[in-house]
Amino acid sequence: MKKIIFTFLIAGFGLTTSLKADGEPKITQPISKKGNSSGEKCFDENTHIINVGIGIPRWYYGLINSPGYTHFITPALSISYEQAYKKKLGPGYLGVGAYFGYQGAWQKYTFNDWYNGTYGTYYYQHQWNYFSVAARGVYHWDVLNSKNAEVYAGVIVGLRFQTYSYTTNDPDPYYNNFRLSQGAVYPSYSVFAGARWYFAKNFGLFAEAGYGISYLSGGLSIKF
Repeated sequence: MKKIIFTFLIAGFGLTTSLKADGEPKITQPISKKGNSSGEKCFDENTHIINVGIGIPRWYYGLINSPGYTHFITPALSISYEQAYKKKLGPGYLGVGAYFGYQGAWQKYTFNDWYNGTYGTYYYQHQWNYFSVAARGVYHWDVLNSKNAEVYAGVIVGLRFQTYSYTTNDPDPYYNNFRLSQGAVYPSYSVFAGARWYFAKNFGLFAEAGYGISYLSGGLSIKF
């Protein structure tokens, strides 16, 4: 009889232990994901960005501030594309892409004069257009790269195409003596530093300072 009772006690204890183990919730460790606050970066190996900017223009030809002269310079407009190089380089990621910039300017000189016994108003007008086409490389340090903001630095290397036009209503046959320049192609380069802040998942604002078609520019970044 004692053996039978002992056997039932052992069986009951084993069943109780099994039910308790099956009934209690299991504690598991959370799975680390890229989206956590400690590791997510706004620029990583999967990032693609389009930047649309406007900036303070540079003037590539000397302005004349004298009576009779008027001039106008457009803002420096730019659009650039950047994507990450897949392999991490040092303590950050390298972004590579292309850059296109535009700036226009004109200068006009108006004067009154006699010609063949007729008094009239005449002008000389010069117009320039500058187009920059370049490759763009940007380095994004991890330590300066958080979930919603970053600070970066880079270079732009390419060509600047200058077009020039000259018009006048001066009847003087020597009016071409006032022509200033012709179209040309120049090297285009810039070293710059910038910052970007995302106000939404795929939309951010950026600002960059450097030596290029614009000394200071800013605008909208679209990430996809």
